[in-house]
Amino acid sequence: MPGSKFRLLALHGKGTSGRIMKAQIKPLIDLLGDVLEVHYMDGSEASAPYQGIESIFPKEPYYAWYQQPTRDALHLAHSRLAEQLSPSPALVDSLKPQRAKMVAITTNLERGDLGVLTPPETPTSATPSFPLSRTSLNTLLAYQTSLDKSAGAHFNSRLLAPGIDTPLSYPSTAGVRTPLDLEPGNYDGMICFSQGCAVSTGLLLEMGERLPVRLVILICGGRPFDAKGTMERVKSTSTTRIELPSIHIHGRQDAGLDESRKLASLYSDRGKQVIELDIGHCPPRRSWDVKVVAAAIRSGISELG
Repeated sequence: MPGSKFRLLALHGKGTSGRIMKAQIKPLIDLLGDVLEVHYMDGSEASAPYQGIESIFPKEPYYAWYQQPTRDALHLAHSRLAEQLSPSPALVDSLKPQRAKMVAITTNLERGDLGVLTPPETPTSATPSFPLSRTSLNTLLAYQTSLDKSAGAHFNSRLLAPGIDTPLSYPSTAGVRTPLDLEPGNYDGMICFSQGCAVSTGLLLEMGERLPVRLVILICGGRPFDAKGTMERVKSTSTTRIELPSIHIHGRQDAGLDESRKLASLYSDRGKQVIELDIGHCPPRRSWDVKVVAAAIRSGISELG
């Protein structure tokens, strides 16, 4: 239908939430408001906040798609995501786990190879997304939205949101047009951060040729874990590449950079864009970085017709 927007489902990182991701990617979505409609989904499990995120977004509920990548936990996350993307009921049923005996798992939280842990989901202290003050998320969003409305139509480098090097002269789309409470619907694509990248990719691998979306945007992600519950990450040499256009945003300062590159290797080279920025484990927020990523997303959408 002429004038319809490209609909994305947003999947957050571990120990955060859809509301937090809404704030994290707002500079990017603001630049794409004329072509995108973004909906946000919370993870399957309640979670402890990740690595100091509560000091940036205090008094918020925090979620994860799974705590440990057991067989049942992965199937639950994949099935719930599949239901939200609204494939056929038969397809959703095929993803539901068979009951199996639960096995106790011991993990070493000091492992340096990321192991069963996902990469860090918050910026380092050197590159915070927002000032490390105990300001509520509603206050941050309201403040930035109020500035958006008053900034006018022209770029002014002095009009910057707290901690985000992005001009506020762009019309905001992070309000009522990007609801947090949503009904299942048909989506054109997904935009994912960190653990959300692993969950979305794991679902796409399970679906094979029955892909429910046309584009994925993966920010600082890692490979999914084997759906059989082996606690090992999927390898590109042991699976068929996902035949879907994809946009990969990597942080050169991200401790999980190698994992992000391995994640990209799971996708077909056809329609794949890989962007490496001088950022840590966080969505892009500097004006130039945001514009580069926005241009890539526009290009990806236009190529789909």
